[in-house]
Amino acid sequence: MELATCHHAACMTATDPLDNSAGVPYETLARLRVECPVSQTSSGAWFLARHADVLAATKDVHAFQASFREPGVVVPPEEQLISEIPEPRHGQVRRIINSAIAQHRIGRVEPFARELCHRLLDGLLERGGGDLVAEYVTPIPASVIAHLLGADPADHHRFAEWSDLVVQSTYATKNRREDGVDGEGLAGVAPEFIAYIDQMIAERRAAADPPDDFVTRLLHTEIDGQRLSDLEMRTQLAFLLISGNETTRHLIANMLETVCADPALLMHLRASDDAIALVVEESLRHDPPIHVLMRDCPHGATMSGVSIPAGAKVGFGLASANRDAHIYEDADAFRLDRPNPRDHLAFGGGPHVCPGASLARLEGRVALEVFLKRVTAAQLADGYQREPVPVFWANGPRSLPVSIVAA
Repeated sequence: MELATCHHAACMTATDPLDNSAGVPYETLARLRVECPVSQTSSGAWFLARHADVLAATKDVHAFQASFREPGVVVPPEEQLISEIPEPRHGQVRRIINSAIAQHRIGRVEPFARELCHRLLDGLLERGGGDLVAEYVTPIPASVIAHLLGADPADHHRFAEWSDLVVQSTYATKNRREDGVDGEGLAGVAPEFIAYIDQMIAERRAAADPPDDFVTRLLHTEIDGQRLSDLEMRTQLAFLLISGNETTRHLIANMLETVCADPALLMHLRASDDAIALVVEESLRHDPPIHVLMRDCPHGATMSGVSIPAGAKVGFGLASANRDAHIYEDADAFRLDRPNPRDHLAFGGGPHVCPGASLARLEGRVALEVFLKRVTAAQLADGYQREPVPVFWANGPRSLPVSIVAA
């Protein structure tokens, strides 16, 4: 599967824009933005390359419905992830989740995240380096989301393992039909994970004085007379854990890769705390943790004069949109002087914009602040070559071997 064809003008490319097995194909994306902004890959999926089309499509939730599943895979409504739920139910569920995970409550996790980052760096600094992805990056989002949910600290490491298990499984292709006969669903793919979530829900429902954590708040949050059922809570808690863990991990890893590869940038950031938030945003734009969002187009649509047929799969090229020269000056460069640093599509857009964006930004900022506070010099291992993660929609290094010097 190597070619993409354009149904608006003649167009062929040697690399599939959805294939990140050798890294995000930025040269191909640049060519598509100019020559063939709406194309069909040889797998049959369609691809939107330009910022304007991607932004418009994220806002049109009726024409483009979120789904990472294979065609024909159907799940009961209570097992639909928040990104898959159609309106108006999506809005109701979204308001319940947003209320339970409000900004001021997210702020409570910052001291925990900061202490965690310091503790994770201790061993790396003693040894003068190691694999930042395995020893620093991966435990941060898994532990933070587990802490937010109120999980036992002794179990925090399991959340990263469970997240990887689901993301790298056949969950998207093997799931329950509405009659519950075919496939296994989340409970079949990761039974321990689902049993753990179910137990957390049951314990808080039965407790006379439950802990003030996210699960408890979700259990008791009511919007417009609506609450989530236990099965809906299980589904959305699993989604928040998996999506928050996978994407935030790559955000932090991408930032650290950039900083460790540029000694001048590291020195600048150590001298300017104000620039750290800008690094978070520019990393999200320049190296988005999700390079493509997959959507279903059930009724057909027209983008930039190109007809997309009903039933098609459509990829929103986030990485491509974030480097569109019509929007960003010197788009391929990593720059901290952009006038609107949050003007990117790393978290998607429209009513389905990522609900965990604030938490991801907080974790990314804290992880980088602590790293810069503790590390005076860093260098990627000799001969380092980025090996992409094995998840087709994700964008991050599988490992990040470095040598570091304590401040």
